Amino acid sequence: MRVLIVEDELIIAQDLSQTLRRIGHSVTDVVTSGEAALATVARQPPDLVLMDIRLSGAMDGIEAARQIYSRWGVPVVFLTAHADDQTLREALLAEPWAYLLKPFDERELEVAIAVAAYKHRLERRLQASERHLRTTLTSIGDGVIVTDPQSRITFVNPVAARLLGITPEEAIGWPLARVYTLIATSTGLPADSAPHHPDSANGLPPPVTLLTRNGERLQVEHTVAQITGDDGVNEGVVIVFRDVSERQRAIQQLQEAKHRLQTNQSLLEQREQALSGLGTLAHALNTARSRQEIYAAIITAGATLLPDYRGSLLMYNPDTELVHPVGHWGEPLVHRPVPRCSCWGERRWALSLASDNHTCNFIPNGLLGERMCLPIRQLDEVIGVLSLYHPDPNHSSGYQLAVIITELASLGCSALINKRAASVNSRVEPPKG
Repeated sequence: MRVLIVEDELIIAQDLSQTLRRIGHSVTDVVTSGEAALATVARQPPDLVLMDIRLSGAMDGIEAARQIYSRWGVPVVFLTAHADDQTLREALLAEPWAYLLKPFDERELEVAIAVAAYKHRLERRLQASERHLRTTLTSIGDGVIVTDPQSRITFVNPVAARLLGITPEEAIGWPLARVYTLIATSTGLPADSAPHHPDSANGLPPPVTLLTRNGERLQVEHTVAQITGDDGVNEGVVIVFRDVSERQRAIQQLQEAKHRLQTNQSLLEQREQALSGLGTLAHALNTARSRQEIYAAIITAGATLLPDYRGSLLMYNPDTELVHPVGHWGEPLVHRPVPRCSCWGERRWALSLASDNHTCNFIPNGLLGERMCLPIRQLDEVIGVLSLYHPDPNHSSGYQLAVIITELASLGCSALINKRAASVNSRVEPPKG
């Protein structure tokens, strides 16, 4: 090991040189002041410095040792004949690698040098490990925050600083809550940031919302791990988090697209069912031979195509001048014959009785919801109505379908009259020839 001796007593310096060579070390130089020691180390750094605390000149051995280690990383072993408390405290502030009291023997010197060399190797390894860890934490794509036991920030990597809207240097010493505030995305209430174990499929808890200092709201996944010393004492926490806002937006868009696809598929199925039901109604009306068959076909179609509604079919009887219920699905809206009201012959539809003060004879008063009274015609004359009711005032999806049902019913009633007229004409027409 190459050793620099800093000793202002020549006899002691010579004795040290001889002893060092005898135990297998080499002496790079012997100087007598702190200033000379700095200059010598700057030219050719040794492996170790033996430093007398009391030196001649403006700079004592303690200050020289402090600068040598901070600037060049060379370990220093203090030599002193003074063992008073004040000298010891001052020496320890310079963090020496060993401390020898004069006079000392060869064995004590050899042990001190060995201990200093060993501690220096450990320190170098620790520093290398810290540099590696800091480089890793600085270069990873996730945000990293480290705190002490009092939740004060001791480290922030560049990713975390960018997401939080701070610089890594300014946040050191700040309370964690000053820069890292989490709320539950669904409720807006403060989210739990206590140490926990990941429990989701991707190894992270469900995303939460991070409130940044510049007013942004970011969706983040995060983990919080407690730093525990060998004695079990809490030494702080490490928080690792990542911005998943874009991913959450993509997931939400995918879910919305999936919902739209399902909705469109459901609408397509409903339309196919409606077309099939209307086709069945058209066929039944075309083959009907009586009013009763027409009534039955209308009620069957209504129950099939508008099952969420209460429906009643009412037909006008000119003999009684009353409108009679002839069929229904669900609970009947009209139980007995009623007079025609002022909306007779109109296509009337209201989402709520509160928005329509018309008194309708075909839907009981007090029913708040969607109501429809759609006319059924026979050769341009209104002969009945299809009365429909749904308890949800905002439910209007059945209106167009109900209109088509009544228009087909009108065509069926008109076709029945024409069939009967054709049949009568065929019976009274005289034979030809």
